[in-house]
Amino acid sequence: MVSWSVAAPAVSAAFLASLVEVVEAFTIVLAVGTLRGWRPAGLGTLAAIVVLGLLICVLGPLLEFIPLHVLQLVIGVLLLLFGLGWLRKAILRSAGIVPLHDEGAIFASESAQLTQAPSS
Repeated sequence: MVSWSVAAPAVSAAFLASLVEVVEAFTIVLAVGTLRGWRPAGLGTLAAIVVLGLLICVLGPLLEFIPLHVLQLVIGVLLLLFGLGWLRKAILRSAGIVPLHDEGAIFASESAQLTQAPSS
């Protein structure tokens, strides 16, 4: 049995990472709901939850057959690669080689696309 003093940091980190993703998903749903209407936003959310549930039901039991150390190695390598890519982009942005994000312009562009697209 694993003690909470060992498991708590990992559980806390996973919870906080999931919370960040929930906030991001909620922000997307809120933006689409505000610009296109709540029906498309709700249907998209419902479809995403159903697809996620199906993936968990189908692929979840298959994780039992993968050795834990192999899974940890693969996930660790992927996290390292993503982190190094983000670090590279941050260094290039801070050096002025890659332009900074203009969030206002990005939001205006996405809003224009959402309002111009035909509603179904």
